[in-house]
Amino acid sequence: MKKYITLCLLALSTVLVSCTKEDEESMAGPSISPSNLKFTVTQQPGHDNVVMLNSQTEGSYIPFWEFTGGFSKRKMDTINLPFAGDYTIRYTLYTQGGPVADSTNITVSENDREYFASPLWSLLTNEQEGKTWVWASDIPGGICHGNGSGEATAPEWWQNGIGYLTEQGVQADEMTFDLNGAKNYTLSHGGNARKALFELDTANRTLKIIGSDISLGNKVTYVIVKLTANELTLAQQGDGWRNIWMYKRKGFNY
Repeated sequence: MKKYITLCLLALSTVLVSCTKEDEESMAGPSISPSNLKFTVTQQPGHDNVVMLNSQTEGSYIPFWEFTGGFSKRKMDTINLPFAGDYTIRYTLYTQGGPVADSTNITVSENDREYFASPLWSLLTNEQEGKTWVWASDIPGGICHGNGSGEATAPEWWQNGIGYLTEQGVQADEMTFDLNGAKNYTLSHGGNARKALFELDTANRTLKIIGSDISLGNKVTYVIVKLTANELTLAQQGDGWRNIWMYKRKGFNY
C-alpha cells in the first residue's frame, strides 16, 4: 500500500495567507516547466532503506523533498525509510511564479535490520507479524497491577489482581504492537480496537504510546522494567515510587 504524507509548508502557508485572490490571478506561472525538472532518487544496493536524493535542476532553486516521515530542503541528501513498502518521493521547486513539482515511486523490500537491530523491537512486537499482550493475571500470587518503591519490579504497596481489573472493566483488554509499515499500537477494549502509534527508546528502555494509552494508564512515557519473549512489565517512574503494570504474551500461561 502506498504511503503518502502531507506536510505543512511554512513558506507556502505564508504566501497563501498574504496573497489576495486578485494577487493569485495576476501571478505569472512558474518560471520553469515540469519537463525541465531534473532529480534522481537512488536506493543503496543491498540496503534499499537508504535513499539518496539529488536535485539536478539548473538554476538557484531550493528544492523541497517530501517523503513518509519527513522532508528535506537540501540539494543532496540521504534519508532512511525503515519500513518495507511502496513510497512516493515528491520533489518541489518554489519559483517566483509558484511551485512546480514532480514525484517518483520506490519500493523498500524489507524493514531495516540495522534500524531495528536492538532485540527489544522483536521482543515487543514480533516485528511485522505483531505480538499481543494481556494482563498477567495468572502470575503466581495473581498481583499484576499496583505500585511500590522506586526500584520495585512488582507491586509492593497497592496490589491488584483479576478482581480489581474486572471491577474496572479492563480484565479482557489486549494491546498489540507490530512493525507492519509503521510503529503500530492497537488497544482492544470492550470489543473495540483503537489504533495508534508507539515510540520505543531502546537505549533508555522506555515506551511511549502516541494517540492512545495502555489500560489504566496515566499517559506518560513508561519505563520498561522487564521485557522477555513472554513477559512485559511497565512502570511510571516517580521520585521514590513506581506505578506498575504487568503483562504476558497472549497464549502464555504461568
